[in-house]
Amino acid sequence: MKGEHPKIVLLGNNSGNNLGDAAIMSGIMDVVSKELPDAEYFIPSIKPSFINDNYSETYKVKGINVMPWTGSIRLFGIPTFYHMAKSDIAMICDGIIFGKKFFNPAFNFLITLLFLVPWAKITNCKLVCYSCGIGPFPVPFSKWAAKVVMNASDLVILRENDSKDLAIELGVTKPITVTGDAAFLNPVSSEKRAKDILKREGINANKPMLGINITKYIDSWLKGSERVADKNVFLETLSSSFITAIKEINEDIQPIIFSTHPMDETVCYKLAKKINGTVIDNTNYLSHDIQAVMRECGLLIGMRFHSLVLSTAVGCPIIGLIYAPKVKGFMRLLGYEELGIELSQIEEKEFANTIIKTWKNRKDIQSKQQVLIDELKAGARQAAVTLRERYFQDSQIEEKAVSAV
Repeated sequence: MKGEHPKIVLLGNNSGNNLGDAAIMSGIMDVVSKELPDAEYFIPSIKPSFINDNYSETYKVKGINVMPWTGSIRLFGIPTFYHMAKSDIAMICDGIIFGKKFFNPAFNFLITLLFLVPWAKITNCKLVCYSCGIGPFPVPFSKWAAKVVMNASDLVILRENDSKDLAIELGVTKPITVTGDAAFLNPVSSEKRAKDILKREGINANKPMLGINITKYIDSWLKGSERVADKNVFLETLSSSFITAIKEINEDIQPIIFSTHPMDETVCYKLAKKINGTVIDNTNYLSHDIQAVMRECGLLIGMRFHSLVLSTAVGCPIIGLIYAPKVKGFMRLLGYEELGIELSQIEEKEFANTIIKTWKNRKDIQSKQQVLIDELKAGARQAAVTLRERYFQDSQIEEKAVSAV
């Protein structure tokens, strides 16, 4: 170690805007801190106040400002370089290794990671791919960049086999370990907190709830042949399917639309108006609170990948709307590929019937999904153990922290 206690830089999209990214950040700090109670975290962010205001009392963490006036282009800049130089490891987190809009550093993180590789070697800061998901890579040069970054990493841990297969296809020769997504370990707020939120939002906690998540992107991460013909028509079909299913189930179900990114709020409120639902968004609530509400739902139908991860983490069964390949991979991983619905193939009656059937069988589906989710959570915990054993064997570990893992 470079100092008296472990110093770790978390490299990810940690602005607080994306619910899944925030859950990954929180989940990593929580599980790693159980292994390394004295660990200190530095987190580059365009909104460091989100980190400092919400997590500095629980963890030894500091949000690092990487806005342009600090000499930064996202992760590439003076603040990140400085904190990597004083840290033991820099962990590439969540799904920031992808090729979409590769030459736009305001959107794509991979192009900035390329410049961190030589700096990590110069400063003896070990680069670690920590429970990452990778892809897609529509730009050919981005495939080379991903291979360079991953092969330059001292340790490569990926969150699912699809990412491992893709990494091997890219030419990654480093040994690859597969574990669960770190977001599975995001601490969840209490049942009381969930009830308080439901009351505040005018939702009856004693009536059944159907969770729904959609994204503004809809299908922009898919190949042209997999996209919907007309997004307005698609939204109408989606809302009609929900209305038909809720009516047929006849259990006075309350639709709750979870918006997991500010950019999704407009389309979420539009859908809510069509189906008489209530929006719960991460502008007003942290990931811990939203997961607590997800736990109250009988079923969640979600687009964004981490809406599915976070809901299954709290025992809520899912239907996946495939807006990106990783959603299809997750449904296949759970053994319910038939509940991964291709957007271009959605028809009102057929989709409504799928919702009805899944709702009726939700308890059986949940129990089967839970077996695998428990394994994925165990894998996510093991990633933190691997980190400690590889880099911080001399760090003092409290016995109670180890036994809690």
